[in-house]
Amino acid sequence: MKKRRKLLKPEQQAAQQAPPEAEELNLWRDPLVHILLVLAVGFAVYSNIISAPFVFDDLPCLVNNPAIKDFSFFADPKQVFALPINPDLKNNFVLRPVAYFTFALNHALHGLDVRGYHIVNLLLHLADALLVYLVLWLTLKTPALQPERGETVPPGEKYFYLPFLASLLFVCHPLQTQSVTYVVQRFVPLVAFFYLGSVALYAAARLTEAKGARLVCYLGSLLACVLAMKSKENAFTLPAVIVLYEFVFFRGAVTLQRLARLVPFLLTMAIIPLKLASLSSPAVGGQEGTVSGAVNLVNFNHTSPWEYLMTQFGVILTYLRLLILPVNQNFDYQYPLQTVFLAPAVVLPLILLLSLAAAGTWLLATSRRGDERAALRALAGFGVWWFFITLSVESSVVPIDDVIFEHRAYLPSVGFFIALLAAAFSLPERFIGTPRCTSRPAVAALALLVLASSAACYQRNEVWTTQVALWRDTVQKSPGKARAHFSLGLALANTLPAWHTDDINVMLQPMDSAQNQVLAEAVREFRASTKLDPKSAPGYGFLGAALMVQRNFEEAAAALATAVALEPKDARNRAFLGQLSEARGDLAAARLHYQQALSLSPQEPYPHLFLALLSLRQGMHAEALQEYEIANQLAPRPDLGPKISQLRFMVEGR
Repeated sequence: MKKRRKLLKPEQQAAQQAPPEAEELNLWRDPLVHILLVLAVGFAVYSNIISAPFVFDDLPCLVNNPAIKDFSFFADPKQVFALPINPDLKNNFVLRPVAYFTFALNHALHGLDVRGYHIVNLLLHLADALLVYLVLWLTLKTPALQPERGETVPPGEKYFYLPFLASLLFVCHPLQTQSVTYVVQRFVPLVAFFYLGSVALYAAARLTEAKGARLVCYLGSLLACVLAMKSKENAFTLPAVIVLYEFVFFRGAVTLQRLARLVPFLLTMAIIPLKLASLSSPAVGGQEGTVSGAVNLVNFNHTSPWEYLMTQFGVILTYLRLLILPVNQNFDYQYPLQTVFLAPAVVLPLILLLSLAAAGTWLLATSRRGDERAALRALAGFGVWWFFITLSVESSVVPIDDVIFEHRAYLPSVGFFIALLAAAFSLPERFIGTPRCTSRPAVAALALLVLASSAACYQRNEVWTTQVALWRDTVQKSPGKARAHFSLGLALANTLPAWHTDDINVMLQPMDSAQNQVLAEAVREFRASTKLDPKSAPGYGFLGAALMVQRNFEEAAAALATAVALEPKDARNRAFLGQLSEARGDLAAARLHYQQALSLSPQEPYPHLFLALLSLRQGMHAEALQEYEIANQLAPRPDLGPKISQLRFMVEGR
């Protein structure tokens, strides 16, 4: 009898038609392999930043911020307004308690050892990459992406590598370095963690059949949404993404049940505006700015919303260009504010962005046709609108003093990678159910892309390994930016022993030729900063201090006098004048300047230290002891303990 031929399922037939090399990829289909590779690549490309120093805003926000060194500020956040810190920092502390609480935990565990802060940032970045994987893996299981009639392989099988590739590109892209390596920008990977986690839990809740598990996932998604709102203000857009996700990937009539599921998320959008409203009056104190921004909440430059919006058209295109070709990355871009709507720098980017938005809308609209490319169109359209929605808080009409920063593209990049890979998987198939981008040439090309991206990411991180290297790179790319020159001058000065002592006599000790060259370069950079920004009191102040260390007392006095005239309430410049008076031998004038500095900022430790040293020189041991004790109470230092003990013995021994 003739043996009956066994009938095969369509997907089994497709598998038989696939070439032999497809079987070699079976190992690469294992999610565990994907996860391990993503983690390995992530650790590798960020292995050189664990000891990178605190830079720029790390210093006021973390190193010199009393609020992260005492948990009582989290119990009563209003205490922060009594601290002698920047008003913008006070606002951010109240708006982002979850993020600052993680910094406080770091400080409680290991003080200001920068390695712990970097490790947490890196772990958050790796967690974000895995959440990108999870969101896409769950999305491939949603009803809108299930096979239509006539399809042989479900999208979850056909596009199995899409989550892996998106996660891999996300973790190693050089544009992410500022979000991960810049310690204080933990805000960005942290809000992304809760943002992506909320979307993933929402998708899991919608896909889970068990009632208990569904409720747990839903409540977890809502909790993650609230935590995101308290980590960074761009989380305001999360409910909009949840709504978009619901109606793109879960088809059906708009019922009361579906709307009721979304209402709690929409209500969370009130969290940030209500908190901003409560900050409006105490936050600005004596400042001239107004609470109006999303990151730099005090709009000191009084930038108009319209000018900011016009500028953002080109900025958004810059983010897209950096995602496609990450070259000439810059920590502090020299980006002009646009003031004329019909200027080519405004109109051309606007046309391109409107075209992209229209393409995203068309992709979503046509994804309901039900043909074999519908799933990819849904993913691509969702990715396009994810990009625009997540960028809308920082790149719209809310003026922020810094019009562009690379870390703002971190969360939007998820949408970019989704859209890019959906387009790649839309290429004509090699065989039935076998996407062309899983062929050997395509896999080799993708491997080269990941390798090149990883190498570029590692190389970009090298720039962050020292403050001088970071600011040299910035000055080279933004030669017309005063802040870059000032920061490079300060970074250079901080490499000198003279900059790490309170004793003016030690500061004026002769230096070797190499140190003198560094000091001369620092002076040049401070001069460049004051030339570009003649109204910068800090620029003139630190120029005066550097000239003083050079023993150029006349020019130092002129620079410090200019700094005091520009900012009469700045205690630091008064203290520098006191040191200059000491260097010239006028101790009475030095004491007067230190006392003026203390009257302006009694909570700053350095005028107390300068006055203590001056009192010691004048034989006023009781006064020196008092000033040392106050300074040590304001900012405890291990070297002050022995000095205080010795002075106390001398004073009490009499």
